[in-house]
Order: sequence, then structure tokens, then C-alpha cells
Amino acid sequence: MFLPLMGYTPNPQGTEAFLRTLVHPTLATAGPNLALDETRDVFLGHALLAVDPTWKRGAQQIGSCVGHAWAGAATMLSALDITIRNEPEGYGGRVLEASVYGFARVEVQGKKNLGGDGSYGGAAARGVTLFGTLHYGQDYGGKVFTESTGRLESDWGRNGVPDELEPYAAQHKVASAVLVTDFESAAAAIQNAYPVPVCSGQGFSMTMREGALSPMGHWSHAMLFCGLRWKPEPALYLLNSWGECYGGSVDKTLPPAFQRSGGWCDAATCTKMLSGEDSFACSGYSGFAPRKLPNWLGGII
Repeated sequence: MFLPLMGYTPNPQGTEAFLRTLVHPTLATAGPNLALDETRDVFLGHALLAVDPTWKRGAQQIGSCVGHAWAGAATMLSALDITIRNEPEGYGGRVLEASVYGFARVEVQGKKNLGGDGSYGGAAARGVTLFGTLHYGQDYGGKVFTESTGRLESDWGRNGVPDELEPYAAQHKVASAVLVTDFESAAAAIQNAYPVPVCSGQGFSMTMREGALSPMGHWSHAMLFCGLRWKPEPALYLLNSWGECYGGSVDKTLPPAFQRSGGWCDAATCTKMLSGEDSFACSGYSGFAPRKLPNWLGGII
């Protein structure tokens, strides 16, 4: 049976504390010259599938949506650095959601045995930029993670990422995360190949209409903005962490891996979600060892 697990627990004071550590805390100050072309659609998922053709969106098993949203952003960012920015590095695989979730829950907040599940955007932003990320399929001194489990996320969400794994995580950090508060800013970030994890209380119907989401109800949830289109109305693609969870008619122009794991969210709803001031554009991923790269996308997202 499908169970829509959530786990966003807002902490305005915590997010504000993180923002005070940044020289340029918002996209407006960090990227004042980012242009927004209102004729150009972008879907960042193409870059991810170019380096990982078998990628499929996983489904969270506990209230670890913040870990899944930010792990998805870091995974996509690594692919974009390779395919779009032509950085001389290799793809290390999907980011382990438990690592992001554990860092955000324990190491960032300096507390073990936190009750319940969940975290917030500012904690994840600090976690991936300060502590880094781990990956599926990598050998960490004889330890290899091959599947996502709620048990692992629950363990690390209470006890933190094991100390012996932290040096590996530190090799693969997100360089920066800056606050995004409206549709236009998120659209500019995405059009320039920077994914945007979003934390909000906005809910949606689970039935799409040609890939479009209908706002409905309340979710304390984290998801990921990673696409932009202008017609039939301005919208951002919103990737969920519940597997291929949506019914209804899909947007057949999207790759099949993304057709039922997310959908298009209209501009006004995007701004409503982002106005909670706990959503960030991510840039600069410390990837794996350099290697000779093919011309994945011919310079086109």
C-alpha cells in the first residue's frame, strides 16, 4: 500500500543561523547576473540520465524526505558539472540519502538521539557543504551500500554518520547553497543548471493532468525543483521521493524515469512554496577522480 511519508520539520532559527555563515546568502546576491530567458525550457534530468541511464527515483521508507531531496540535488549537480560545465571528473553514482539525512539531523545540530523523524532545509544545506556526501556502490574501507533502507536512515538520523565514514564524505561536498524565495529566482537557477531542493507545507493531488500537479492540502515535505517550462503556463518540474507515485496522464515529453515520480508545478504555487525561506539553489560539486569524458549532451541541456 502506498504511504505518502513526509518529514519536513521547519526550524527558522536554524536556517537563519546557517544563512548568517554565508557571504552571499541569497541567489540575488550570489548570482546577480544570472539571466532568465523566458523562451527556453530546461530539464536537468537529461544530464543525470546521460551519466546514469538506469537511474530510477527511489521511495523513502521513513520521514527522511529532506535527505532524499538534497541527495537528489547533489546527484544531479554532479551530473551537471560533468555534462554541462565539462568539469574533468567522473560520476560516482547516486548519493546515499542516509548520509545527507544523518548529517542534517545529528552532526549539524550537534545532537544524538533526536526524537521522531525529519529535518529542515538549512540543516541539509549546512550538512552537504560542511560534511559532504556518501554514495551507493563505493567501497568505504570494505563497506559498500547497495540499497536504500529506512533502517539505515533511522539509525544515522539518530546516531549520526559513523565517524570512520566522515573522511570519505568530506571528499565530495556541495560547494555552495544559497536561498531561493520565488519562482523567478528558482527558474534562473535551474536554467543555469543549478537544482533547487524545496521545503514547504504545500500538498498536491496524486493525480496529474498531462504531467501537471494540482495543489491540494498540506504536506510537511521536501522535494526537488529540477526543470522549467513556459507553456502552457510557467512552471517548474517538482521531483518527489515516493517512487513512481503519481496517477493520471503524464507529460510524455519527459523521460519515462521522471513521468510518474514528479510533475509540473505552476509559478504561483512555486513562489508560495519557496516563500517559506528554507529552499536553496545548489552549485559546485566535488566529484570523483578525473577521467576523459565524452561529449554527453552536445552542449545542450
